[in-house]
Amino acid sequence: MEKLLLKELLERHLKKLILKLRWDIYMEFACHVTGKTLPADEMLRFCVSPAGELTPDIGNKLPGAHIWVSARKPCVAALQNGPDWRVPEDLPCQVARLLGARARNILGLARAAGKIVLGFAKVDAALSGGRAAMLVSAYDGARDGRAKLARKAQAAGVPIMEFFSAEELGLAMGRQDVIHSAVIEAHWAAKIDAATRRWQVYIGTTPDVQTEWTEVRKR
Repeated sequence: MEKLLLKELLERHLKKLILKLRWDIYMEFACHVTGKTLPADEMLRFCVSPAGELTPDIGNKLPGAHIWVSARKPCVAALQNGPDWRVPEDLPCQVARLLGARARNILGLARAAGKIVLGFAKVDAALSGGRAAMLVSAYDGARDGRAKLARKAQAAGVPIMEFFSAEELGLAMGRQDVIHSAVIEAHWAAKIDAATRRWQVYIGTTPDVQTEWTEVRKR
């Protein structure tokens, strides 16, 4: 009897913990600019700093008064000064930098956890052995090497990401330059994909079109 009660208590505690950690799955908020209601993972949270300035809260953790805005650059650019806050002129660029930094940070964490392999040979082996959950290649790497790995990834049904430069991947993973890498755990691949897509959507690029995205980020 005591074991059953203990089991029930643990299950309830676990459910509450999951809800607390993943509240973004269940909560929706109205965009301050458009009025449209969206899930929290499609929104950006902004808090009012002690100095009265609207501040991006990418991690949704800052205390105090806040508003929610659709996670798209035009919506952030449309924000105006409110009765209790000022909007910095470079706010859209601040958000772009923070979203990009968050995506790169998750790449770095995955690498530190041993869930990313680097280099053509190791990535090729991961794809051949069915261990790769995502292929992450530098968009400015040599075309031949990228194409060979991409064909193998496509044949295996492995998603491909070519959104970062070799320098950016290197900085994220503590190396000088990284051209070929593969995520070898689905959990980390999903986290990297979600963070990077959120950045892409915000700055106005898509996963399917690798055009002048560097210029887009500078705007």
